[in-house]
Amino acid sequence: MLAAIPTDIEVPDEGLAPRNLSSEMGVVTESGPAGDASDPVYPVPEDARSRAVPVPATTGKLFYTWAGGNYVCSASVINSAKKNVIMTAGHCVYEAKKGWHDNLVFVPAYYNGSAPYGKWSWSTARTFTAWQNDSAWSHDQAFLTLAPLGGRNIVDVVGGNGLSWGYGTGMAGVRIWGYPAEGKYNGQLPYYCDGTTTDRSAFDDDAQLVCDMNGGASGGAWLRARIGDNLGYVYAVTSRRTLSGTPALISTPNPERVKTMFDLM
Repeated sequence: MLAAIPTDIEVPDEGLAPRNLSSEMGVVTESGPAGDASDPVYPVPEDARSRAVPVPATTGKLFYTWAGGNYVCSASVINSAKKNVIMTAGHCVYEAKKGWHDNLVFVPAYYNGSAPYGKWSWSTARTFTAWQNDSAWSHDQAFLTLAPLGGRNIVDVVGGNGLSWGYGTGMAGVRIWGYPAEGKYNGQLPYYCDGTTTDRSAFDDDAQLVCDMNGGASGGAWLRARIGDNLGYVYAVTSRRTLSGTPALISTPNPERVKTMFDLM
């Protein structure tokens, strides 16, 4: 785990420089109302650490293997009927136009090599065919189910975030969690960025937030309407970053198709 390579937050070839991030508010282009597919919950019974520790219990590192190498992304726990779902970026589970990643293991609250809530193996994974076949960044979302550990499901152990869909690109009070692992970051600690997201000019479906997190932060949760430092509604996950100008993370806020995929888990 200590030697895992951070999955780089790649960017498309079109213009990369971010627009002014100070004011404009946008909306997702797909029609339909916004909604919440599930609500955040604390673990059962509640573990005091889930509220007290600086490491959010519902955020963690997602380890996997691909083409003989060991890699890492970020992911978050989502409350669901089966209490066993996590969300991440599509490129963290599937190498576009090539194939599925293997040996996926999720470590919630990972901190300097420790796994305070255990290491959770995957059971199933889903992402969009538009990501698999066409590298469509607007479809760079994925869900995984995790096998029980010690006879318990992950939401009952660490709690789970709610899942939102259909919200706009302009959102106040957003917190993004991730495990950046390049440059000044070593991938061993979680970090967060707070702020208001804005739209990306010509890329109407994309939101961005000023933040200098980098490779390894892919798949990290964008939380709205937090009920605490550690829990909220995931309305997007980190997909890309800018490579010039003001550093910013980029994502397509969850459209209704993300809720449809979630309902299939």
